[in-house]
Order: sequence, then C-alpha cells, then structure tokens
Amino acid sequence: MGDEVILEAKPSVLGNQYVRAERLLEILFDPDCRPCLRWLRKEQATGSIPVVRIGRLVYFDPVAVKAHLDARAIPAPRRRSRGSMA
Repeated sequence: MGDEVILEAKPSVLGNQYVRAERLLEILFDPDCRPCLRWLRKEQATGSIPVVRIGRLVYFDPVAVKAHLDARAIPAPRRRSRGSMA
C-alpha cells in the first residue's frame, strides 16, 4: 500500500482557459502555416469566430475556436481514378 504511485493528469494545451489572439494562433496553428493576426481580427470583427468579451477585453477559448474551424472545414474533393468512366 505504501508503494502506490499517483499520476496526475497534465492539462492539455487546449485546456479550459481563455487566451489572447496571439496565443490562440500559437496554440492552433503550426508556425509554418499560421495565419496572420489580421486574419484573426477580421474573423472576430465579422463574428465568424467565437470570442469571449470581458469588459473591453477580448479573449478566445481555444477548444471552441478549434471546434468552430473544424465545422467550417471543407473536405478535400475525391479524386476519380483514370480508368473509370462512370
């Protein structure tokens, strides 16, 4: 009984926290293909992306934003093989 090991789960990167715009882009996108801050601000201004307002401050919930972007994603078109004429 004295040899029990208790493992604590580490919170994920997308944990229950609100983040600023710059941090949201760091969390959700790879540095090589990250959109610019202007894109995020445009999405915010048009109401295309979920935001959390606390007074005049604007925060983002990374989990909600990722779910929203995943729902908006357009699947890649299926390629037909060259041999089929149907």
